[in-house]
Amino acid sequence: MNKKSIVILLLFALLPFALFSADMISQPAATVNLIRNTVITVEDLNNRVDQYRAEANASGGAAAANQVKPLDVLNVLINDELVIQGAERDGYMITDAQVEQMVRQQKAYVEQQIGRAITDAQFETVIRNNYGIGLQEFKKSIKESTIVDRYVRGKMASVLESYEEPTEEQINEFFRTNRSAFMNPELVRISHIFMPFTDEDKAAVKKQMDQLARWLRYNTYTFEELVPKYSKDADSVGKGGDIGWLAFDDEEMRSYLGSKFFDAVFELPLGKPSGVLESTGGYHIVKVTTHTDPKLLGIEDKINPESDVTVRQYIRQTLTSRSQQAAYLSAIDQLVQQLRDEAMIDIIYSEESN
Repeated sequence: MNKKSIVILLLFALLPFALFSADMISQPAATVNLIRNTVITVEDLNNRVDQYRAEANASGGAAAANQVKPLDVLNVLINDELVIQGAERDGYMITDAQVEQMVRQQKAYVEQQIGRAITDAQFETVIRNNYGIGLQEFKKSIKESTIVDRYVRGKMASVLESYEEPTEEQINEFFRTNRSAFMNPELVRISHIFMPFTDEDKAAVKKQMDQLARWLRYNTYTFEELVPKYSKDADSVGKGGDIGWLAFDDEEMRSYLGSKFFDAVFELPLGKPSGVLESTGGYHIVKVTTHTDPKLLGIEDKINPESDVTVRQYIRQTLTSRSQQAAYLSAIDQLVQQLRDEAMIDIIYSEESN
């Protein structure tokens, strides 16, 4: 396992850095000194090794876990400490107030995605479910990752700018090699009348939605008349209830809405409002406005019905992003090596003696 590749993985996964002070448990694995002396203890090393092995075992089994070597992990911890000390020395630190602002932005994004405000406790639950860490650890991770990103971009700008744009030959070759992947799945565009429910008011909400369904069935009112009067989806009311496209293979949306609701929507006839359908979040009356079959795309086709981006443009963006990513990783490698050359590092730990 390459020591540099490990620290790169940590940076992109937003894993916390190892920041240890010299007054910790006295059994040292290494000392690092760029602007101050920091001790990395054997206990801290063992904890990180256990963490990596557990993650490797979960994703790749015992064989992958056995590839995690303590000396490799120790070099990761050394590199992490060097980058933080280097950023502090060279003026790339951020304030706690800036971190709090970033966390508020993250919380606002979550609220936008789920369509309602959430408490700090609920936000912490989201963080824990997605990253396996608490809110304070999340703040620490954001702070350190942001410091590293600013440091790399500030110190290694010339390396970052050295990426190469893809040629037309590379774009065409990528399309030929991956052509079967460029397919639009079965799609429906839907509008709805929506009412959320809780355990306490579920029956009452269902009764009201049944009344709306009867009005539609007997042509008492049109779908378009009922949307602004009764739908509780503020984002779609002004658009006649339109909520955009659903893809049959979108497992994230299927999980979010519920498979029973998802399958029912794709069985609806075009242009005719449904009866009352239940999703994980409430009751809906749905009208399918467009239904398209799966389609193998050409290189000049749009990647989906709502996009102006063609397959060619998408491939260009993908290959450019890969080239930029490679340049970023190279910049991290070079920055870490510069810091190691400048620092005093004493590795005390040996696998033979532990």
